[in-house]
Amino acid sequence: MNTPIELNSRYQLASGVAIRPESFGGLVYRYDNRRLYFLRSHQAVDLVNHLDGQRSLREILDEFVTKRELPASSRESLVAAVAQLEKLGILTRLNGQCPA
Repeated sequence: MNTPIELNSRYQLASGVAIRPESFGGLVYRYDNRRLYFLRSHQAVDLVNHLDGQRSLREILDEFVTKRELPASSRESLVAAVAQLEKLGILTRLNGQCPA
């Protein structure tokens, strides 16, 4: 069952997951199942490293896109990346939403 991304939800790197920036993007390692994943986007790696579990995805994404002067169209691909990373167990959605 795929649950859609909630922009008002808080996300953070899952417990037992490490991310390391690389020249191509980043390496993600899950210690629980010893799986290695490749992120081929520096922007996705940077965004994941900003997901602090305190602020909503919407707030972090707005700040991220504005500070990096990214086109509005980049939001869609970044949200898709968050969805895929959540599906893989790399990101965790925390209970409760932040106010809109």
